[in-house]
Amino acid sequence: PNDRMEGYARDSAKRAGLITSEKSNSLRIVHGVSEALPFDDNTCDAVVCTLTLCSVVNPEKSVAEIKRVLKPGGKFLFWEHVLSETDPRLAQQQIQLTPAQVKRADGCHLDRKSGDIIRAAGFSNLDIDYIELKNFGFLNPTSCGIATA
Repeated sequence: PNDRMEGYARDSAKRAGLITSEKSNSLRIVHGVSEALPFDDNTCDAVVCTLTLCSVVNPEKSVAEIKRVLKPGGKFLFWEHVLSETDPRLAQQQIQLTPAQVKRADGCHLDRKSGDIIRAAGFSNLDIDYIELKNFGFLNPTSCGIATA
């Protein structure tokens, strides 16, 4: 958990029109860890996860928890940087640099295969893409998509 992200979340929600003086507050920020989400089963309409699974302690448990809290038909929207599948040289660099990255960047692992973890979680439907971005350095490539509970 990174408490510094709350301000970014609130600012983004305001810019998206989720928090206005005319509306009731539709944003709820709950502090916790992804491996033990503080929600009952089948209670969330959607979970958004961006550049997060790289830094959690147990990404498999985190994805299982996301699936647990989603209502049937609920959506898991994700965008995660992953280990290169097409460039062996980049993949080797990602693996070699991961220990230093973990220390300096909130536990971020450059060598995770988050797309594979999401595929293995058993969502009822999965639309996932593997994308290679230009000029993103070691935060490239990415797996992104929508999984349905």
